[in-house]
Amino acid sequence: MLSACTTATVTNNMANVKHKLIYLTTNLHKVAEANRFLRGKYGIDLVIVPPDFIIPEIQAKTCAEVASFSAKYATEKLGCPVLKSDSGLYLDALGGLPGPYNAYFDQQIGVEKFLTLLKDETNRRARLEHCFAYCEPGQEPVVFSGGSTGTIARESRGTLGRWHSKFYIPDGETKTLSELQAENYAKEATYWGTALDDFARWYQAKMTTGQASPTAEQ
Repeated sequence: MLSACTTATVTNNMANVKHKLIYLTTNLHKVAEANRFLRGKYGIDLVIVPPDFIIPEIQAKTCAEVASFSAKYATEKLGCPVLKSDSGLYLDALGGLPGPYNAYFDQQIGVEKFLTLLKDETNRRARLEHCFAYCEPGQEPVVFSGGSTGTIARESRGTLGRWHSKFYIPDGETKTLSELQAENYAKEATYWGTALDDFARWYQAKMTTGQASPTAEQ
């Protein structure tokens, strides 16, 4: 099991680890996103690690709550700063579901059955939420949230991205996130909001000055 960020799973050199950002995830889409933005765009030195322990699932109304809890739990478990993320889709017609239970819906019913449940629904409004939470030992998590609003397509379109990417259409567009990603990744990324960019700039300032302005959710 990972302990104090010193095992080979993270690195064999503690001197190197303490200057790196530890991002815990097993999601391949999140790995690609982190590499493209945090490492590629901002040059942040990070270690992407699949946790070898289970983070308890909490009953929450928002992805921000889930990301915050997960980051603090992992930080206390590992004894080092950790970054966690979470995303969810909130449908008006379903009273906000799937919301933070996005992955569960995907695992249990998948895209086609989910769309079948909504086939006769006229209210197809939805909100996409994308959150990142950073936590240090002995501190409260700092949460960055973003997202967009849109509608739910009547059929699955596209093959790229997460499950909801195949049926979520951002406002102002006629194509799903998946279709947009295939055409222009940079444009598609804007519909996830600015949470990742906000975190990256905040983190860079923190690493440079030792502190950062409290512009994120606490």
